[in-house]
Amino acid sequence: MKSKSNPKSIHVLIACGGTGGHLFPGIAVAEVLSARGHDVTLLISEKKIDAIAASGHKDLRFEKVPFLAMPKPWSPKMIGFLSGLWKGMKQCRKIIQDHQISVVIGMGGFTSFAPLYAGRKEQCLTLIHESNAIPGKANRLNARYADTVLCGLDACKAHFPKHGDVRVVGTPIRSSMRQTSKEDPHAFFKLDPKKKTLLIMGGSQGARGVNRVVGMALDQFEKMGIQVLHIAGPTDYEEVRDVYAKHPLLPQHVAAFCHRMDLAYRAADLAIARSGASSMSELAYFGVPSLLVPYPFAAEDHQTRNAEIFAKAGASRMLVEKELNADVLADAVRSILTKNKKSEEMKRAASKIAVRNSAEKIADLIVKEGK
Repeated sequence: MKSKSNPKSIHVLIACGGTGGHLFPGIAVAEVLSARGHDVTLLISEKKIDAIAASGHKDLRFEKVPFLAMPKPWSPKMIGFLSGLWKGMKQCRKIIQDHQISVVIGMGGFTSFAPLYAGRKEQCLTLIHESNAIPGKANRLNARYADTVLCGLDACKAHFPKHGDVRVVGTPIRSSMRQTSKEDPHAFFKLDPKKKTLLIMGGSQGARGVNRVVGMALDQFEKMGIQVLHIAGPTDYEEVRDVYAKHPLLPQHVAAFCHRMDLAYRAADLAIARSGASSMSELAYFGVPSLLVPYPFAAEDHQTRNAEIFAKAGASRMLVEKELNADVLADAVRSILTKNKKSEEMKRAASKIAVRNSAEKIADLIVKEGK
């Protein structure tokens, strides 16, 4: 929050609701700005994931705005969408005026459109951040109202050829993830430090296709002598928990959501994950080798492109969901966890990709140009 000891503080609005891929990088930037004495307001949606994540950051100011996903142009839902968008813009302009906002940054998705448009109308500095290799339709539109476009990956830059100010800054990681902790990650999750740990996560909202294939591979994981840390997502948690209950000899920790992902990454020898940009940035930061299963219905198939970049760098292996079964998954896990040389090579490759000061880079830019 704003510090009285910093008379040069600026007021920043960060639109980051809807998914963990937008929310967590937004929180990361907010933490850096707030620590420097600047006033920050984060706009989030009314989704459950936003409420869960916000509950872990009592020191930050969150405002809820009812955002709607954009329907197809000729859909009967378009009237309701446009009405909601108009109300959202009015609400955003009021927030900007009430808090004397001078900078608006959108972290992606249609949840960023109303704040950016309102920010432009209120003569604020406006920016967008795109974490993925291929921007979605929302950020292609948002870019029209942004003074600066920030990209997480170099491959993204080419998708904004007409914009005059595009910069590659990496994808921000929350301060809680980057703090050095003496806490034992294996003890925290009640796992054995002598066993190889397989981390399974589907992003902030889980991954049903991945969860189900993993469930079918548990017999083979048990035979490998490994242990599993599975973040199932709130929707699939009970189903996943019940499947694991049938395998009591497999060391395991199953949860719907994890507030200590820093410890999860530190415990992990290998991760199975979707290839959302935020999760991948965290995997790179902690140097965790990964098996990436792109979400097949992601806009512009951007998760496949994300995974291809990490696979080419040697940090990951990409698995296609429609080709995935228990044997394919178990073989992929075995090929990495039972070969120390391969695992170490992937760890080094992942660490080389990491941008460790992304949040600071963005905060520096905001402060420098937002005054």
